Amino acid sequence: MAPAPTTEDYYMVLGVGQTASRELVKRSYKRLALKLHPDRNSNHDATEAFQLLLRAYETLEDEIKRKEYDRIYPTINRTRPSPQGTQTPRPPPPSSSQPGALSEAAQIAALEKSKAERNSRWMTQKSVFDSSIFEIQRVLRRLEQQIKDLDSIAAAEAEVEARKNSWGTWLLSPIYKTVEDTEEEKARKDRGRQERKLEKDMKERWLEANRVDLKKQEDQLRIAKEQMDAANLADTIKITAIRDRISLRETRAREERERVEREKQRVERERIERIRKQEREQREKKQREEAEKLRAQRAEQRAAAQRRQEEEDRKWQKKLDDDAKHWERYARSFATGASTGNTSVSTCSHDGWWDKSARDV
Repeated sequence: MAPAPTTEDYYMVLGVGQTASRELVKRSYKRLALKLHPDRNSNHDATEAFQLLLRAYETLEDEIKRKEYDRIYPTINRTRPSPQGTQTPRPPPPSSSQPGALSEAAQIAALEKSKAERNSRWMTQKSVFDSSIFEIQRVLRRLEQQIKDLDSIAAAEAEVEARKNSWGTWLLSPIYKTVEDTEEEKARKDRGRQERKLEKDMKERWLEANRVDLKKQEDQLRIAKEQMDAANLADTIKITAIRDRISLRETRAREERERVEREKQRVERERIERIRKQEREQREKKQREEAEKLRAQRAEQRAAAQRRQEEEDRKWQKKLDDDAKHWERYARSFATGASTGNTSVSTCSHDGWWDKSARDV
């Protein structure tokens, strides 16, 4: 099985250029290894940083591996994170027809994980840069001090030489008998001056090269930080957008639930109102029926009472009529008797009086 393709910039890890010699690669590795070794570095990512440094050294120190790496290095440079956040993994667009589509919560988790991994890589990269910058600054301070020391030696020699060639020394030379340097001593001093001059020139070139290297390292650190910040910002914007969509959807869902609940309550109120109306109508109907029944009963009672009264009146009228007829008969009979009263012998056994109660018989 083929090894996974390399995506790390090993030249940046070692803090050297692509044209750096094997000796420079080795020196840079030794310098950084002292700083990044887990036994001397208490950072939580020291082991990871040291392993990355070791992979970079093993690749660039080996001629064959370095040639293979150089063939893919332009691709690595092109695929390095840009300020637009190209490191951020883009989740597949959600699709209702895709069973494995990431949910929004999973998208947020993936983006948060991406940010965490990016920050971890940045801490490792920063640790390498910081160590490289610290070492370059230390070398710069040493070179500046060495150049300063060489300048001090040259200034002291120049002062001695100026004093020897001064008018005062020349005037006093007959008195103090100044000893002249031998040719060999002069040659030795001249060689010393030439060597110091060459050493100073070389150290100044080293100083300038290290200053350029320092600026390059600082620029790379700044660019890497800007790229990391830009990628994190892009992920943060995506996370915020997803959370806004979730919040908007939840708000709409809540509003829909509230609307449905209000509709249910309205329907329930209308149902209860209909039931109450039906009950009220039934009560009113029952009351009307009972009132009608009561009116009918009372009418029937009044009719019955009226019939009884009429019957009583009829009976009483009949009695009156019967009495009238009786008196009429009596009156006729009395009148007939009066016309013959003086000659007729009354046959009335009760001497003209009778029991009135017998009239009704």
